[in-house]
Amino acid sequence: MSLSLPMASSALSASERALSLYEALPYPNVPLSQTARNALPEMFKMSYTTAQYLRTHTIVPPEGKVLLNAGCGSGWETLMMAEANPGAQIVACDLSPASVKLTEERLRHHGFADAEFYVLNLLELERLGIQFDFISLNDVLYLLEDPTEGLRAMKNVLKPDGIIRANLHSRRQRQVFFRLQEAFQKVGQFDVPPAVGAQNVREFMGSLREEVAQAVLWNPANYAEDAAIMNNYLLSNDKGFTIPDLFRMLQQAGLSFLSLVDRPDWSVESLFKEVPEFVRQRLATLSIMERLHLYELLRPVHRLIDFWAEHAGSSPVLPWSDEDWLSGSVQFNPLLMDNPRFRQEYSKALQEKRPYEMQWTGATHGRISIPAEKVSWLAPLLQGPTPVRELIQQAVQLGSPDEERTTAEVLTFLTNLEDFLFLMLQ
Repeated sequence: MSLSLPMASSALSASERALSLYEALPYPNVPLSQTARNALPEMFKMSYTTAQYLRTHTIVPPEGKVLLNAGCGSGWETLMMAEANPGAQIVACDLSPASVKLTEERLRHHGFADAEFYVLNLLELERLGIQFDFISLNDVLYLLEDPTEGLRAMKNVLKPDGIIRANLHSRRQRQVFFRLQEAFQKVGQFDVPPAVGAQNVREFMGSLREEVAQAVLWNPANYAEDAAIMNNYLLSNDKGFTIPDLFRMLQQAGLSFLSLVDRPDWSVESLFKEVPEFVRQRLATLSIMERLHLYELLRPVHRLIDFWAEHAGSSPVLPWSDEDWLSGSVQFNPLLMDNPRFRQEYSKALQEKRPYEMQWTGATHGRISIPAEKVSWLAPLLQGPTPVRELIQQAVQLGSPDEERTTAEVLTFLTNLEDFLFLMLQ
């Protein structure tokens, strides 16, 4: 079902500017026929089960849950949401009628016939009369005049145990683009049609002296498409934020920070060859916000501050104890179990007795690497959930007869993979 709801008179001027851009250039420009099934690093961000496991240490299937892709754009992210959450009810909305139409065409093409589509301002989500288990808003929040209003709008339609995934542009990583956006405003390129503006940016940047172009990180190969120009150099109302800004806005919106989506890649310790003792002592006293802020001060390499949030007041989930592990069963993340390519490539690594590697958003630097001998340890998981004690016996049979030492090694290994949300314990 596709429905266009009339705009209320309170629509933001930023919304109007975004509408003009995305009517002309629905984003991202992905062919309608392209499947999202193998986009596991991106599907990770859209997985309701993955986010809920981080929140509760409970494996909650997506069947029957109601999921919203707000700011759906061309529908590529909506398709990933549908693929990552089999059996869930998918709802998509966007300011742009052209984008909503393309999203509907994309999902129909891939067999998702019961999804719902709405032309709607993010700030008016309550008009849908729907409460959601999971909301994903990608590359939109930082364009609003007041991102806190966007967070409140999502909170107001979020079920008590629901989760929001959204992101903000990093002020420090994007500083060159913010400077250039101001420069292109001064030469009038925000007031021309997108295609004209994009071509003018190419001419402008290509005319810079080499040392100047290098200083502003211009690489024409990255900007062959007009949409790439518009979403970086000519993006109206683009703003940057810091980790403290995020925590402040969540508090003002009545939400709590759950985690960064790519949290392993924000480890302060990973920045040092060896952490000085005075730093180690200080880190032990810092809050999550302070640790993340320290990371962005030292290494501002993330374009997005990509996060999961929940209603305020939830209790923190404590780490599993060794006894929890020894009395439980583990399984691969359902995203992996439902993915034929993963199963095929893991089986091939097992057969050839070589390491297994893959892109995985939840891992450090976005990549999982499992040593060859440990690939065999996890082989039973291809068949489904497996008691941890069985995996320990498997490791004993394949290696050292010292069961106590092997138990400790297996538990450490499983804990690391569970921290990456690659494995789940039940």
